[in-house]
Amino acid sequence: MPIRENWNLKYSATYVLCLLRDSGVKPQDTVGASLSVLASSSPNRHPTNLLTVLDTEPKSGIEETLHVCVKPFHFSYSRDEWLLEWFELNRLLGVSHFYMYNESLSTPVACLLDHYRKQGLVTLLPWKLPIVSKVEIRTEGQFAAFNDCLYRSMSVAGWLLVIDVDEIVMPRRERTLSALLTALRAAYNPPSKAPSAFLFRNAFFYLRWEDDVEAPAPLVTALKTRRWAAPHALKNRSKYALRPRDAVELGNHFVWELAPGASSVGVPTDRALLHHYRIACEYGGLQCLTVPSTVDRTSHRWSDELLKRVNAEKEKYSRTCHI
Repeated sequence: MPIRENWNLKYSATYVLCLLRDSGVKPQDTVGASLSVLASSSPNRHPTNLLTVLDTEPKSGIEETLHVCVKPFHFSYSRDEWLLEWFELNRLLGVSHFYMYNESLSTPVACLLDHYRKQGLVTLLPWKLPIVSKVEIRTEGQFAAFNDCLYRSMSVAGWLLVIDVDEIVMPRRERTLSALLTALRAAYNPPSKAPSAFLFRNAFFYLRWEDDVEAPAPLVTALKTRRWAAPHALKNRSKYALRPRDAVELGNHFVWELAPGASSVGVPTDRALLHHYRIACEYGGLQCLTVPSTVDRTSHRWSDELLKRVNAEKEKYSRTCHI
């Protein structure tokens, strides 16, 4: 079953549905078992893959646990100093685990990710596709990664946040995203009517705009506070947080399919905003720098504590990574 968001390219991410229940095996008895996917044209061919069945039944006590999904790293991603800041700010915001996919990384970034992996904070999966990205399939098959992340996290994550490594969701009132999501759902009565997914509107913070003279720390999120005055509309570059147990299929900017009875809503910008720290204009050139803009210092709420965490973590991993 093809995943819907494929941009009409030659190849698409696809669900291969193995209906093990039709074999008479109980669902709980399939966990930990192995199976192979074979082409129907070569049913007797020796299998080249062996897949382990994972448990997707949500565990108890995970309701406020927040994990993050990120699309595959590619083009030898090399922004290690920024990535360290991104990790530590997300951790301050309540994220406890990150699912990442490695097409190609620079040596310093690979070492940083290994540092976090050893702490149990990162699941890093190899992601080499024999397909030409953006020509034959959309951006390193990112939709396969998003949906792998959905089902991989379903048993252990109460909430899943789908963002990129140049994006951070900033709550306006609460100190953490976990607290924000809890408050947003608590506003619905009865609780059964509470949405299962919340969409955050996008605002670009171009790194080519001037530094903030009032920045309290030498951090990207403290220095770059000028943003688009008018954020994008929902589902246009928005990102989202969702309850994995209530989702069926994820897209990039919104959830394609939720379980029956589940719903998604947009979050007002006075409650949270997606800060998108872009190096370049999205269509090239410098024209984007002329759009109406405003200064937004929301990130300064975390700057002092963030700087301490960044410096402490940098000291730890520099011993191994020799930066």
